[in-house]
Amino acid sequence: MGRKVALGGILTAISIIFLYLAVYLPSAKLTMYFLTGIIPGFILVEMGARQAWLLYFATSMLSFLVLGNLVNAVPYIFIFGIYPLIKYYIEKTRNILIELTLKLLFFNIASLAVYFIWTRVFLINITIAFPIVWLVLGLQFAFLVYDYVFTRVIFYYWDKIRVYWRKDVR
Repeated sequence: MGRKVALGGILTAISIIFLYLAVYLPSAKLTMYFLTGIIPGFILVEMGARQAWLLYFATSMLSFLVLGNLVNAVPYIFIFGIYPLIKYYIEKTRNILIELTLKLLFFNIASLAVYFIWTRVFLINITIAFPIVWLVLGLQFAFLVYDYVFTRVIFYYWDKIRVYWRKDVR
């Protein structure tokens, strides 16, 4: 039990650090969101869905308290932080067509939520210089690339890193 609490606390702190860096390093914002989104995936591999949900909620709540800019917490809360958990449940279907459909559906709904929160709650003016169809298609392609890279990172962690630090696996 103590190991779970300690690892969860450390990974929550690392998540908050990455979110904090996303606020103050605008050129590395997407990288920081990606790194923050990987952490629930790691805890999901190590300890299961329950602990991953706890880490996600703890990081989401702390992001409101710690970050000076709440606008930057919204992508983590609606897309990057919750996606590893959604992905976990979606991939239990073991049907690639259903998985892709559900993943893209999640991404589109989450992106719309972020857009409406930014424009309606935070009153950010977002202008698009090209047709919306190209933006939607480009974002969906980028999301599929993100999903692929995310999967590769988790598999690498599972195969190479996880085995070496756990005493009970050797």
